[in-house]
Amino acid sequence: MRRFLPALVVAGVALVMTAGTAFAQTNPFVPIGTAGYDTSSYQCTKATTSTAGYSYGIVRVTGGRPFSVDTCSSSLWTQAETTSYPMLYENVAYSKAYSHQVSSSCANASSPEGYTGQYLQAWQIGCGESYFAYSKRPIDTRTAVAWWLDVETGNSWSSSDRVLNEAAIDGAVDELLSLNVPVGVYSYAGAWNTITTGAGFRPRNASGAWVPEGGCSGSFSASLPQWFYQSGTTSWGADADYAC
Repeated sequence: MRRFLPALVVAGVALVMTAGTAFAQTNPFVPIGTAGYDTSSYQCTKATTSTAGYSYGIVRVTGGRPFSVDTCSSSLWTQAETTSYPMLYENVAYSKAYSHQVSSSCANASSPEGYTGQYLQAWQIGCGESYFAYSKRPIDTRTAVAWWLDVETGNSWSSSDRVLNEAAIDGAVDELLSLNVPVGVYSYAGAWNTITTGAGFRPRNASGAWVPEGGCSGSFSASLPQWFYQSGTTSWGADADYAC
């Protein structure tokens, strides 16, 4: 995803059976080395390409930033539905300016992490981002088996207080879990260490990590197990992914 979104934030990872469950340190249902792909409007003209040989397809819902829409997500979702494990991802970020776009349900919610004051507002912004993304998801015959949060430095984040960023990420995870959707995070060490307080931070309710390249060598978060990595591209230009 980084190669397609050089100025934007990128997604997160999670494959699970039921939200709120404790998950194993290894991928729960995709065998190690199993191939898949992730895709967005950059591959819209290839939305009818056969997915033979790929076990999962991960489709972008947002248009590179929170509160925006990928205009090709429906076509790409139809394509991904032909795989065994279709998934969705959204871009997340923190900016106080996003507060006016937060849904009333998130604006009036309290965080399970106990955030208060400006940190609660940041959590509510993350909640609102996921509420919006979920409401814009492509609807067809199958439900996504998991959602990913795309966390990279290209989107807006606080540079003075990284706990605000962490609160927004927690809010984005928590809102999807409240909708009974398993959630994980896509990022890499350089971005994670810039956006959050570092490898020791794990979104409270996230399930697994998805990283760009490097094989199954480890997660950007010490306590978030790695389940996927990207490496290369498919024949139609989407990122190729592999299960750990």
